[in-house]
Amino acid sequence: MSGALLPLARASFWLAFVVVLAGSVVRMTGSGMGCPDWPKCFGLLVPPTKASQVTWTPGAKYEKGRMLVHRDTLWVAQEPFVAREFEIERNRGQWRPYLKHDYAIFNAAHTWIEFVNRCLGALAGIPALLLFLAAALARDLRTTILSLFGVMALGFVAWLGKLVVDGNLIPYSITIHMLGALAILCIDSVIIQRLRGFVVRWHRSARWGLAFALGVTLLQILTGTEVRELVDLLLKEGMGRPDLAESLAESYALYLIHRSGYWLVLAAHAFWIWRMGPFGQSHVLRARNGVVLLLIGQLVTGVLFAFGAFPAWAQPIHLILGLGVFLTAWGLYWRTTSR
Repeated sequence: MSGALLPLARASFWLAFVVVLAGSVVRMTGSGMGCPDWPKCFGLLVPPTKASQVTWTPGAKYEKGRMLVHRDTLWVAQEPFVAREFEIERNRGQWRPYLKHDYAIFNAAHTWIEFVNRCLGALAGIPALLLFLAAALARDLRTTILSLFGVMALGFVAWLGKLVVDGNLIPYSITIHMLGALAILCIDSVIIQRLRGFVVRWHRSARWGLAFALGVTLLQILTGTEVRELVDLLLKEGMGRPDLAESLAESYALYLIHRSGYWLVLAAHAFWIWRMGPFGQSHVLRARNGVVLLLIGQLVTGVLFAFGAFPAWAQPIHLILGLGVFLTAWGLYWRTTSR
C-alpha cells in the first residue's frame, strides 16, 4: 500500500493544479455565475445547453428545485407541476424568486465552463481521499495527518465555492478561495517531497533566503489577486481594457504596490540562487532554472498588462506563472536542510 502513496500524491497535486487553471479560465471568461446555484446548475445535475431550457414554457413539466430566468428574475420551482399560467403559479407559491443573489442571466458557454470547473474540483477530491486512506492503511502517520489536512482543505474550498456563488462573487471571497486551493497544492507538495526521501544540505543563508522569497512571493500573489478583483470591478463598470492600466495606476495604490513588488520578488529569489552557488544535484538545478524562467514569464506578462491593453488571455497565464514560481520554490525548500 505504501508504494501507492507517491503516485496518489502526485495525482492529487496535478489535479488540484488543473482546478486552479480552470478557475483562472472561469475568471477570464466571466463565467463565475454561469451556474447560479450550488451544487446543481439551474437545479439540474446536467446543465442546460440552450435558453429554452431555462425559459418558462406552457405545458412543460417542472420538478422541485428547477430554476428559470423569467422577467429578469431567477425563479425556483417549489414542487413538481405542469406549467399552465405563470402568474397563477406564482400566486400559488409554485414559483418563488431566488433570494440569495440577483444574478439572472443565462449564457450557455459560461454555464458549461463553470460546470466543467466544478467537475474537475470533484475529480480532484478522489486521489486526495484515496491518499488519506492509503496512508492510514500503510500506518504512515505523517502522511496520514498531512493528507487529512488536504482533504479538509478540499472540503473548505468546496464550501467556500458555494459562498462565492451565493454571494454573486463577493469581494475577497475569491481571494480566500484561491488561497485554499494554494494550501492544497502546498500540502501535496510537502507529501511528495517527504515520500521522495532525498534531502540536500544548503548553507543556512541560502535556505533562509529561500524562505524569505517564498514569503514575498505569496504576498505578491495576494496583491495580484486583489488587483484582479479591481480589474473585474472596472470592467463591470464599463471601462475598456486599453484604459485599465492608466486608471489603476492613477487611482489604486494596490496596483502600484503589486507592480513594484515584482522587483522585490526578483531580488529575493536572486539572493538564494546566488547563495546556493552554481553547483548542485540535477533536480535542484532544474528547480532553480524553472524559477528563473517562470520569473521571466511573469515579467513579460506584466509588461503586457502595463503596455498591451490588459489582454484577457494573459491573466490566467500570469496567475499560473506566479503560482509556478511559488510552488517550485516551495518544493525546493522542503527538499533542503541547513548546514
